[in-house]
Amino acid sequence: MTERPVQSPITSPRSERVRKVAALTGRSARRKQGRFRVEGPQAVRSLLAHRPELALEVHLTERTADAHPELEHLAREAGIPARTVDEQILRAMVREGGPADGNADGETGAAGALVSPQGVVAVGTLPAEDPDAATAALQALPADGPLTVVVLHEVRDPGNVGTLIRTADAAGADLVLLTRTSADPFSPKAVRASVGSLFHLPVLTGAESGPLLEALAARGITAAATSGHADSELFDVELPERLAWILGNEARGLDAHTLAAAPLTVRIPLAGHAESLNVHTAATVCLFETLRRRRAGA
Repeated sequence: MTERPVQSPITSPRSERVRKVAALTGRSARRKQGRFRVEGPQAVRSLLAHRPELALEVHLTERTADAHPELEHLAREAGIPARTVDEQILRAMVREGGPADGNADGETGAAGALVSPQGVVAVGTLPAEDPDAATAALQALPADGPLTVVVLHEVRDPGNVGTLIRTADAAGADLVLLTRTSADPFSPKAVRASVGSLFHLPVLTGAESGPLLEALAARGITAAATSGHADSELFDVELPERLAWILGNEARGLDAHTLAAAPLTVRIPLAGHAESLNVHTAATVCLFETLRRRRAGA
């Protein structure tokens, strides 16, 4: 476990500590440091309230401390430092570099590009990527009763990953699992897009699709996939009580092997001339149709 060190105030945007926080934009830096970055009051509040064991430190401006006194209160309850810093220091913490930073998260852009930290930045311990954790998380779920699991398979855009986690949270999903070829949900872009939902439900990375499908079946959870070539339409087919929606790559969708292995495939009916839906829109339709059926007792 990473310790929470007691350190002196940060007075320069060029300090080594600021550079280390800024470097967390890159996946290699996150793995090397064993840390990730959280930006904005809502996401930091969710981290401190729902996953305080991950939090290491909080940096915020005086204005944000006055506007959101709950952040310092939650930080004290979590036993971590909440330090007041100048806005320029906070901005330096989220300055995004170019490819030289070892960034593999689709956030390269122009060197030195700025993202607004919205007055507060937190640093947390990066959870380990463990292929066995997905199976363990499935085994920890109730053995009977309704369940919704979301599996992101080769979803490569971190913004899509974060948005999909937020949608899964909003639709009442019990668990989100990512295969090892998906984007890192702990990249700054994914964390921002999840708007705190990353900390509201279990999100695990590093799963292998084959063993994962076997583990779902062993727990009585039906893997469901969408395909434009499926015979059954989403709004007509019976949805199992224990369901895992498998969501695929943005450009290619799900591979043929995964589609063939899924016990249930459905297509979303399209009334207009659009040929398909993007992965987030398709996920939203499927997840909220699942929620609607559950509430209606269907």
